[in-house]
Amino acid sequence: MNSSNFHEPQRQSKIGVILVFGNSLYHLLKNLWFLVIYFFMNELDSQTIINSTIGATIIFILAFAYSILYFWRFVFYIDPKTEEFVLQKGVINSKTISLPFHKIQQVNLKRNLVQRLIGVYSVLIDTAGSKEKEVEIKALSRIKAEQLAELLISYSRLEENIKEVEIEGKAAIDWHFSLNTFQLLKLGLISNYIRGLLLLITFYITLKDQFFLNKFIPPEFMMEPSLDSPLSVWKIILLLLAIITVTVADTFIKYYGLRLKKSNSGLQIEMGLRKNKKVSLKAKRVQTIEILNNPFQQKLDLQKVKFFLASSPNDPEKSIITIPGISQELLSKVLGYMHVNPIKKQLTQIIPNKLLIFKKISVGFLPLLLIPIISKFYNLDLSLKWVIITISIYSVILFGYQLLYYRSLRLSFSEEFILKNSGVWEKKQQYLEIWKLQAVSMSQPLWYRKKNLVNLIFHSAGGDVRFELIDRNKAESLMDYVLYKIESTSKGWM
Repeated sequence: MNSSNFHEPQRQSKIGVILVFGNSLYHLLKNLWFLVIYFFMNELDSQTIINSTIGATIIFILAFAYSILYFWRFVFYIDPKTEEFVLQKGVINSKTISLPFHKIQQVNLKRNLVQRLIGVYSVLIDTAGSKEKEVEIKALSRIKAEQLAELLISYSRLEENIKEVEIEGKAAIDWHFSLNTFQLLKLGLISNYIRGLLLLITFYITLKDQFFLNKFIPPEFMMEPSLDSPLSVWKIILLLLAIITVTVADTFIKYYGLRLKKSNSGLQIEMGLRKNKKVSLKAKRVQTIEILNNPFQQKLDLQKVKFFLASSPNDPEKSIITIPGISQELLSKVLGYMHVNPIKKQLTQIIPNKLLIFKKISVGFLPLLLIPIISKFYNLDLSLKWVIITISIYSVILFGYQLLYYRSLRLSFSEEFILKNSGVWEKKQQYLEIWKLQAVSMSQPLWYRKKNLVNLIFHSAGGDVRFELIDRNKAESLMDYVLYKIESTSKGWM
């Protein structure tokens, strides 16, 4: 690989001007969308049309000129002397970003549909704990993007303690996995329908508010439920089909083309239809691991695993990598790569105090206080019988759910790991390697003191894990052990 060119100032691929130009037009239309709606929804005379055309042409030319200047002034290079990656950009206000190699946490490759069409990749450089978002270079060829990512990874010591074995110019592959279309379909059908419902509602509200949906769709097609006109069976069926369709489509868009490849250089992950993402994942950088499955996923052997990397405090979601459709066999391989030492038998288990059930149920009853407010706001004539039946059903469901949730809560720990179990329908297991924790703390509200109860919080660069309402003596013993392991280890997660 010839990487010496990156030590000299480099520009993006020339076709990247299209991306900059498209982004400029997008922001203009986003801020001036009301003018576009006004133009198409009103009768305009010829002079107004001519003036609008001239104005749009001027804006078009200015946006294109800005795109060329922005492209020309966007320069990046690697400075091995100062051990920094340097990026310079800006048209009116120039900006220089210098990233020390030792602060580079992750280097990812991404591409959206437009980037696929023009044949370029984005290179995203993430620095752990930074208040800034990732540094992004939006238009590099595949070869150049991979070369830059590999060079930055080697300089940033992400390859530390990993010996690469080269075979015909490629790292030796231990195993690989890909998620086919049928598996994606099954995964979409057994995924979270609540998310699908929320996406559908958001889509409807967006159309209704921004594109004046009421003006184009006849009132008889608009579903406005009321107490006097309950939803018919066919409307409920259509709604369920719409939710399933949205959920399946969301699954395909997020996880299409999912591939895992384990080699001597690490675990490579690639997925996504709208935004294709390619990540080289290092076991040392994973702070927390979550394994999730519901009864359907467990029956079909399609678990979901999440990896939490060191994250920015302003954007924690950017460092969560989710891999669905994992079989138990493949999960064992992934965990085997992530953990140098196998998970040993748990030495101790801690369960929360039963007061947690009371706390959860008390909080769960708070939404019922909204019933009189909603009834008055919408002028609903609710009968006492209807209110009593609703509250009774809600109370039974709430009590049953919180009881099952309490029974699922377990905090186990061994010499190397802490494991938290939780969840009713979707079971969740959270694994934390003790030596990667940054700190552990306790909190005790006033109403906990009489019972000598505390909340225990484990702090890592990938986020916090809480365990509520446990005996203070047990919490202090675990806290002392964890702090001892943190202080005595010579390993480093950075």
